[in-house]
Amino acid sequence: MRTSVTLTLIRLVTALIPVKRVRRRLRDRWMAAARARRLARALPAVRARYAAHAAACREKLARGERLRVAFLVCDASMFSAEPVFAKMRDDPRFDCFIAVVPRVTRGEAFLRETLDKAVDTFGKRYPQSVRALYDPGARRAEPLDADLVFSSVLYEDQTLPDYTVERLSRRALVAIVYYGYGGLFFTNEQKTPILPNVTFAWRYFVSNEATRAMSVARNPALAASARAVGYCKMDQFASVRPRGRVRRRVILSPHHTIDRGADGLALSTFLRHADMYLELPAQFPEIDFVFRPHPLLFPRLATAKWWGPEKTDAYRAKMASFPNVEFQQGGDYFETFADSDALIHDCGSFLAEYFYTGKPQCYLLADDATVERQFLPFGRRLLEHVERAYARSDVEAFIRRVVLSGDDLRKAARDAFAAREVCVNYPHATDAVLAAVEEGIAKEGSVLT
Repeated sequence: MRTSVTLTLIRLVTALIPVKRVRRRLRDRWMAAARARRLARALPAVRARYAAHAAACREKLARGERLRVAFLVCDASMFSAEPVFAKMRDDPRFDCFIAVVPRVTRGEAFLRETLDKAVDTFGKRYPQSVRALYDPGARRAEPLDADLVFSSVLYEDQTLPDYTVERLSRRALVAIVYYGYGGLFFTNEQKTPILPNVTFAWRYFVSNEATRAMSVARNPALAASARAVGYCKMDQFASVRPRGRVRRRVILSPHHTIDRGADGLALSTFLRHADMYLELPAQFPEIDFVFRPHPLLFPRLATAKWWGPEKTDAYRAKMASFPNVEFQQGGDYFETFADSDALIHDCGSFLAEYFYTGKPQCYLLADDATVERQFLPFGRRLLEHVERAYARSDVEAFIRRVVLSGDDLRKAARDAFAAREVCVNYPHATDAVLAAVEEGIAKEGSVLT
């Protein structure tokens, strides 16, 4: 309560500052200081609770009882711990379920849409294993009862207060599994390691050692919790088989960060290349294209600040009208990856995830300064192994040379780099997560070992 009052006061006081740049700088500085005081004050108590929870888990297992394990989800597209759920639900030591909670940051309509989609998606996939903990009609939330909770919700304000890591730590061990392939951008280094949900986590699972080291350097408290296990979300990709086809298939995936102030991340080149995306299907009729924009791109374009709904709807309709275009709007993309020959994009996690396919990709950049401003050293190493495009002519050259002619000169170096630094523990990152959980709960010679 004291922290929320402090943050409210900071917002009220800084709202009086007339200069936006100064207002934002002071607000961010004061809020960061308030957050740091809160973390330092609460962390010892959270860790003490975790020690007690781990002991209770050991005792339950020793009695032959199952541990109740909840997988907290607020968006179907952000369930990166799904392979962990799939494996643990087949283990007789665990009683697993998916707990769907509301995503509250984008209004009532978005809340209902994402909640219903998550319940429907996972309810079909895992019947009898999915529970919605929030009733939007009654505005009623249920408590989450579990011994161990896996969550990919990084931001506390993304869902209700009862589902934040600090609150959940009162009755469960809480593990954070990063929802994407992290450690690529400066925004990760600046924000993620000091977030309360990350700091208060019993275990924080990241994709590689570079990300773990970066996180601990930014927040030394994570030395006790951060583990570099690999990207367990992609374990599922190993079992996906492409469908037989004759024509070349290319994914076009523009990012949503057209607003340069959005979340501190500025990757999108869509406004520069919007016409190009519409013209490529006619220019290359021998290729099948999959147009898969980031789910937030068109909602953002449809606002009054940008295109508005009429122009946005017209663009979508035009793209969907091409016979050689599949317009994907969310959903699983592993089959799309498996069925593709190349990726052209300016997204975040896709940059790392597409390395798992072994196929070439072309990354769109506004300029080289974007690399310096946005990409961490690991992200820059990823860019060294893909084709870069700054203009439409670069994209066309990539399609002609690499996609149509098969002249993929980077493949050998790219595959070696992927095996060494990107695809850590693939396709057994899930096993590494489970081993880390068991190690954290078990003592020498206990029933878990």
